[in-house]
Amino acid sequence: MTEAATGPGIAGVILAAGAGQRLGGVAKALLPHPAGSSYLAAIAATARAVGLVDAVVVVGAPFGDEVAAHARQLGLRVRVNPAPERGMASSVALGFAAIAGGPAAAAWLWPVDHPAVTAGTLRRLIAALDDAGARGAEVARPRFRGTGGHPPLIARAVWPALAACADRADGARGVLRAARVVTVEVDDPGVIHDVDTPADREAVAG
Repeated sequence: MTEAATGPGIAGVILAAGAGQRLGGVAKALLPHPAGSSYLAAIAATARAVGLVDAVVVVGAPFGDEVAAHARQLGLRVRVNPAPERGMASSVALGFAAIAGGPAAAAWLWPVDHPAVTAGTLRRLIAALDDAGARGAEVARPRFRGTGGHPPLIARAVWPALAACADRADGARGVLRAARVVTVEVDDPGVIHDVDTPADREAVAG
């Protein structure tokens, strides 16, 4: 077998620059998790359980300072998006540019409002990219009951395009659509449970 597609560990780009407007204006990264930690802490712990070697949290106004301080307490690197209103692609680009010099061969693209993904799901994605990478796959994406979810695991070959995606009309989605993707069916509703509304928050807490 060729060298694993995930190489010497995995990096992470955690998107936490949103203003949480549909939740009434809150920092999603700082919301308490059912385990007693924050959403960001839960994500970091789950990713570290499967071999995280580097992670960058992209933050922005109005909660950038608070989220950055919490991220650093967790041992995570921080990049500040000076204009998060430009959209998610601007944060994705900053994050992937920041991890480009690191040792990992693949990275999670992880919105901070998906805190309930399990380590078992991450291991399945790693195994899928390792297996399919030898046949040219560049992204492993989870799917729960027919619905695609997060976080995708993205091989280093795609990182330069993501680091430049803020200048594309179709943003990061366009980059990932053009990549060679292997879809992994998982029994994990956490991959599709994003927290955008109070009802979403209650579902994750339950």
